[in-house]
Amino acid sequence: MNNQIHSFICASAVTEYSLVSIDSNGKVAPTTLPTDVACIGVAQRAASAGEAVDVVTSGETKVIAGEAVADFSAIPRFSAMAGGKVQPAEATDSTFFPTCFVTPNVNQASAAVNDQILVEFRRPCTPLA
Repeated sequence: MNNQIHSFICASAVTEYSLVSIDSNGKVAPTTLPTDVACIGVAQRAASAGEAVDVVTSGETKVIAGEAVADFSAIPRFSAMAGGKVQPAEATDSTFFPTCFVTPNVNQASAAVNDQILVEFRRPCTPLA
């Protein structure tokens, strides 16, 4: 797997493995809404405002679970939520933009809140509807 990684300047503090959105100045900040089409990728380390941070814009990366998920095979798609964390993007969430997909395996079948999850990040482009 070849990840696409780009460096950005932080508009505000970001945490390691948080989803980030790009602003009109080309800087990144934590993504806060599941409908944010400006979500550009996943920060690979924590950084303060004004610092550079590497961001995976496509490919395999870790993200932080914002909600508990009992079974990844039932809900493999995720979208953004407050603080750059991810939440399940279920079929009934018709306005959510899926940003990443998990592949369940013997080492990763579920997640608790704040767990790191290995996912395939794909920039959002369309709602679930």
